[in-house]
Amino acid sequence: MGVDDEDVVVTGRTVAYDGFFKITKWTLRHGLFGGGMGPEITREVFERGDSVAVLPYDPVTDRVLLIRQFLPGAHAAGRPAIALQVVAGMVDKANETFEDVARREALEEAGTELGELVAGPPFLPSPGGSSERIVTFCARADLSGAGGVHGLASEHEDIRVETMAADEAVARLDDGTVEAGPAVVLLSWFARNKDRLRAGWGGGPDTPDGIGQAVAALQALSPDERREVMTEFCEGCGSDNPGCNCRRDE
Repeated sequence: MGVDDEDVVVTGRTVAYDGFFKITKWTLRHGLFGGGMGPEITREVFERGDSVAVLPYDPVTDRVLLIRQFLPGAHAAGRPAIALQVVAGMVDKANETFEDVARREALEEAGTELGELVAGPPFLPSPGGSSERIVTFCARADLSGAGGVHGLASEHEDIRVETMAADEAVARLDDGTVEAGPAVVLLSWFARNKDRLRAGWGGGPDTPDGIGQAVAALQALSPDERREVMTEFCEGCGSDNPGCNCRRDE
């Protein structure tokens, strides 16, 4: 016999605590895999509702943006309390979409404007005791000027932005440095999808946009610097080739 959401009978629900967060006390019975209904049980649930997490990614420089801020739950668990995590926030305004929240939080927590958003996997971080569901995104962003300390003074936020190479961020996930749930989920997904994202956003060296970026970078160099760089690209043509870019400024 299967068990589904219809096999739940709620006989009571009261607010046990209502402060910075809310805890409700549920009294209920639920269906059993062997058939019939189980006994009445009481469970406290940490009510969080929907949240959004976003990983800003710069496909041109192949870097991601992470943040650090004090996390009381990590401190209570005996873990580093100012740990690497992703930009995240709760859906707490009427008619606000998940995409709206991602963009708002990126500005508030990191001072960063987001471009195109690509949906990552939604997940329940602790469904045994919390109602929170987190919707995730990876966002295209220009991180060339990202950094500094941000956050809303009205919410007592003190958030430091850190950018790093995408591969370094994934390595920190793999070595256990990254423990915050949203960052674990998003970086795991990102590691499997980075090449697709970068190609689609024109950041890779083999895409038209990537070639254009390389040309623009060369044009910004002095003739001597450009000659030195282009010589590396033209090793196969010989220095007496009149069509070689490394000789155009001679």
